[in-house]
Order: sequence, then structure tokens, then C-alpha cells
Amino acid sequence: MKKSFIFIICSVFAFFVCTAAFAQEAEQDTELLPADKTFVIVEPYHPHDLNPQTTSYSSDAQILSGLYEGLFSYDPVTLSPKYAIAVEYHISRDKKRWTFKINDKACFSNGEKITAQSVRFSWLSLLSTPDAPYASLLDVIEGAAEYRMGKISADKVGIYANSDDSLSIHLVKPANYLPKLLCHSSFSIIHSNPTVYSGPFYLEDMDDLYYVMKKNPYYWDKDSVALEQITFYQSSDSEENTYYFNTGLADWVTAGIDTSRLINKNAFRINAEFATAYFFFKTNDSVWKNREFRAALFEAIPWEKLRADSYVPATTFVYPLTGYPTVDGYSYTDVAEAQKLMQLAREQYGISKDEKLTLKLEIPENSLSQEKLTLLSDAFAQLGVELLIKTKKSYEYFGGVRSSDSDMFIYTWIGDFADPLAFLELFRSDSSLNDALWKNKEYDALLEEAAVLSEEERYKLLAQAEIILMDDCIVIPIYHPVISNVIDLTVVGGWSENAFDIHPLKYLYKKPEKTTVQNVVIK
Repeated sequence: MKKSFIFIICSVFAFFVCTAAFAQEAEQDTELLPADKTFVIVEPYHPHDLNPQTTSYSSDAQILSGLYEGLFSYDPVTLSPKYAIAVEYHISRDKKRWTFKINDKACFSNGEKITAQSVRFSWLSLLSTPDAPYASLLDVIEGAAEYRMGKISADKVGIYANSDDSLSIHLVKPANYLPKLLCHSSFSIIHSNPTVYSGPFYLEDMDDLYYVMKKNPYYWDKDSVALEQITFYQSSDSEENTYYFNTGLADWVTAGIDTSRLINKNAFRINAEFATAYFFFKTNDSVWKNREFRAALFEAIPWEKLRADSYVPATTFVYPLTGYPTVDGYSYTDVAEAQKLMQLAREQYGISKDEKLTLKLEIPENSLSQEKLTLLSDAFAQLGVELLIKTKKSYEYFGGVRSSDSDMFIYTWIGDFADPLAFLELFRSDSSLNDALWKNKEYDALLEEAAVLSEEERYKLLAQAEIILMDDCIVIPIYHPVISNVIDLTVVGGWSENAFDIHPLKYLYKKPEKTTVQNVVIK
């Protein structure tokens, strides 16, 4: 999932106006509901894409965890797959046919029953949606890739509704990671009417700054959902957000806060995230499509300084997982070698040593400090390369990468399931996530071969694929991010720290207030 941050500076007057308005809004929204049945989440400003098939933002995934559900959902503590719209499944002996039994209690928010046909409709819709970022992850299903590319009709895709409560899929190769994958919101069950939802909540109201969700009365597991209402309020003012939490107007804050003014310091929680922040080259029709030029830049990058203020520096692309082999990354700067490689590259491609090359770097606003940009600019200047910076609004940035003529971009990618493939899929040739447009047959073959092996052997091949990616100088890893949340776990239940920073909304609840019992002495 791509993450972005937008910083807004408000005047003192605006601060008090916003605070008063939010307090009044919250009071109006909750006046008919008990306090323990409502929940307010303050998040950074970001216009949500509430179509689970088209978004790749982590902030969207959080709200979508309440509105939609698929065959499986995340366990709130371990994030391992739990049955949801499916209640059981069976795998054929050759491991290429999966049959799912559909929950007969599952209904949409309008009361309509969810059936196997609903699942088939949802997945075919995903495959036929232009630029759906995660659609290619279904390419493991027979005919899915061909249908996604417009080469065959829907009836040729290996997704079959056998009956209302039985769905079968036929695979081109075994895929034992499938339940983990199907927890992701992209594979949720959708309705032809976008205002109808399959999850524990439905969207009742929304505005520029807030989204109000109410409990879905037709949800199959409604008795396990404690909250009647959840409100997402957007604010990028740290002083304002701190006030909301300190005064009890907010139950959970994911936006920036002023920690020095936070009354309950124990509510500030920080942990590592299953993610990597990195630059990557796009294989445009420029000199940077050639590895020789990229390799020269890699030798010149001041790796140590670039990662200096990172909590968890990243020398490789894939977030380290237990059992995943160690891959040698980039950490050494050699300017003399960089200049030699650049000279050889220029000679090979007939470019004069005096000709200035330009490298266009496109980034979201406020995503990199001027100090970091200067570091890169100065390093590349030693090779006769001018770094040109182009910035975009964060909410416009990711959707424009494919069509942009820039050479290099920056992403923070959060793995969507606990597997190296969650990262490596971004560079598979035919992947809908491959914004770099990089293609390597040996890399693709390793991903293909790995799918049929045991986890240990599979990890070895995936590590080999990562080595190819690193050797081709496509990815510049910077750091593994950390997550910060403000939430009082003595008051809120159903919330656990995890490396994905996904907290399924159905499990949230308010703990009963503790009462003090005084000792009474009877004489």
C-alpha cells in the first residue's frame, strides 16, 4: 500500500473554529447513542477512495476494513486469515482447484444475500477495472491474466459459482498463500450499487473532513460488533489533534500530534512497520533505462547520510522476514568507481563526457527534506548529472506515475500480506503494480517456480529474485518506516499493534469504566 502525508498549517483562529465545529459535530452525531457505542478516529487529511478495487493507500484500507469483507478477514492480533464470507474450503489433490463454501448468513447492507455469484462478480469486476493495482495478484487463476488484458471473455476465467453457497476457482499453479492474499480489501465482495456494503458497517454520511459509519444490521456477525458508529475526522494540525485526544473528543489518533502536550504519554505507541521506503527508476525512453548509467549513480549515492536519521535503515527492498535468506544490499559509496562507470557508460552509448545529463525525480510534496535532495543532487553532479525535482500533491502523485515522463520516483510500500511476494510482485513484468515498467524474464521465472515449493525452498528462490532486482539497480532502498498511533488501551479494546498497521474495525470496543469500591468499616 502506498502511503503519503500532507501537512497543513492552520492559523490560531482556524484552530479554535475547527475545534468548536468538531466538538459540535461529535455531539450531534452521538446524541442518540451511548458513549460506549461511538468511536472517533482522527486521521491526516486525505480524500478517501472508497472503491476497494482501485485504491492502494493504507489509510483507505483502514476505513475499508469496516465497509467491506471478503472470503477471509484479518485476525485483529496476528493478522492471519480468519473465515469471513467463506466458512470452509477444500483443495484438490493437485492443489490447483479450490472450492469455498459461502457463509449462508452473509448479507449486504441492503439485506440482499451474498452468494458465490456475488464473489464471482466481484473478482471479475476487479480484473476488468482499468489500472486496478492488485488485479494481477489473481493471475494465478486460469484465464485471469488474459481476461484482465482483454484477450478472452469472462466465461473463460476459472471462477465458477457452482451454487449459491459453493464457489470454485481453477489455478494455473498451486498457491498456498491464497488465504493470506484474500484478506486484502481489493478482493472484497462488492455490490453493483457502490452505496451497498458487505462489511460490518455502512457509510451513512461524509463530507470534506469526516466519514460517518453505522453498524450494518444485516451483517452476518453483527452480534460481535460492539460499536454502533465510527467517525473518521480528518485533521493535519498537530495541536488540534492533541487537543481532541486530551479532551476525549477522539478515541484514536493516527494523524500528527504534539507529544509534549499529550497528557497520557502511555497512549503514544510506536512500532516497526512491514514496509520499505525507496526510490525506483522507471524504464522510460531515456539514458536511465540502461543499467550502466544507473549503476554509476548507485556507486555515488551517499548511502549512510541518506539513511542517517532513519530508525530502521533499509539496505535491501524486501522487509526482513523470519526464514528469508539474507540479501546483500547497498551501503558503500565509491565516487571514483562511480565516475569510472559513468565514463564507460557514456563511451558505450556515444555520449560525450562533457554533455550534462538530466535526471527527473518526481516526489509528493513534503516527502523529502531539502537536505536529502541536496545530498542526491551534489552526489550526482560529480558525474555530470543534473537532478531536476518535480513535486505533486500527495493525493495526485501515485495515480500519475504510469503516465509521467519522470525518471525516478519515491514510494513507501506496505506489504499487504506476510510474504516476500508482497514486495516482489511490484516488479513482475505483467503485474498491475509494476509502475517501474521493468521487465526481466529470469526474475519472472523465479517467482513462477517459487509458487510450487515448500516455504523454505520458496524463500530461497524469492531471495534470488530480489538479488536480480538489486543487481539491476532499479530500487534504491532507504528505510523501513515506523508506525505511530495515539490510543489508550486501558479504555479501548480490540486493537493490537502489528507491522501492517491494519486494525479491523469490527473488533473495536470501549472498555467499561472502572469503578472504585471504598472500604466500609462496620462497628
